[in-house]
Amino acid sequence: MTLHEEQERVQKAINHSLAHVQEDPWLAQRVLANAKGEEPVVKKISTSMILVIVLLCLAITAIAAGIIYNQDWWWNNRNSMEKSDKPELYEAVMTNMVENPEQIQCEDDQVQLTIQDVSWAPEADIMTISFKATPKHPNQDELHSMWALDTDGSYIGEGGSVTVTDDSEDRAMHWLWRTDIGLEGSGGYGHIPGYGPVSDMMDDRSMHLLLLDYTGTNIIINSDEAENAVDMFPMESSMDMFRTTSGDVYFVGKFDLSWLREEYDQEMRQRAEETPDMKEYYDQRISIAQAARERIGKEGITCILTYRVVEYTEEMDDMDLYTNESGRSVQFIIRPKQ
Repeated sequence: MTLHEEQERVQKAINHSLAHVQEDPWLAQRVLANAKGEEPVVKKISTSMILVIVLLCLAITAIAAGIIYNQDWWWNNRNSMEKSDKPELYEAVMTNMVENPEQIQCEDDQVQLTIQDVSWAPEADIMTISFKATPKHPNQDELHSMWALDTDGSYIGEGGSVTVTDDSEDRAMHWLWRTDIGLEGSGGYGHIPGYGPVSDMMDDRSMHLLLLDYTGTNIIINSDEAENAVDMFPMESSMDMFRTTSGDVYFVGKFDLSWLREEYDQEMRQRAEETPDMKEYYDQRISIAQAARERIGKEGITCILTYRVVEYTEEMDDMDLYTNESGRSVQFIIRPKQ
């Protein structure tokens, strides 16, 4: 059920509950009498009114709890401008959307990563995907995206400031940025939403801080082994990340599918002529694209999404922060709609 459908369902329930509430013709008279100083008549709230108030509270809660942060929500909230500018792109993505594709996550005792939906829309040269990450032990682990960790302080070296409160060049410590969906406030240093020293910006500084780092999505062509995955999604891609107040982290990715077109091969040959020292690389891209095109449509497209989870500690070595804990993945199958 989409967010729009959920909102319509709740609105119908509210309308139904309010259908028996009658207009009070004496309300205006009582207000005027009260303004003149006359003794107001105390009247108990009716049972029906109490029921209406309760239903309204439940409806508001249902709307908040019923939100699914998938691509439908993303296109209508965080990417609404592109939806308005490129309605044909949005239509192609929605038409080809598949929810809960076949998937298998590798062993991971810290994070549950679920691919929510994927759209394979070659007519628009685009593939889109969204996935949700949830800590498996929410009572001891707090999950954030690695992208929320501001790395400016990593490269300052000795002599930088660890007390500065503005994002200046002399800052020599990591900051965690909080822009969770559902948070209210103006933000700024030391506030949530806002930014500041990592432990100060956690929901609970006594918890273990886990940082999730998305590292790529590849197509498996020659076998079912992750080591043989082939990167068919070039740099013409984009990712968006956001966190909710429930503690879940979401990613939405867009990938270029121009390599599916026959013209792609000619474009690679032309680039090889323009840069002869890169000819071997472009020839390889052509071979991989041809092999991938031959496989698509027969048994689906088997892909592998890779990620890292790092437990952050103060003063930890940046080499460990950005290079350790690799190799986690979710394998999934895209079956294009016919």
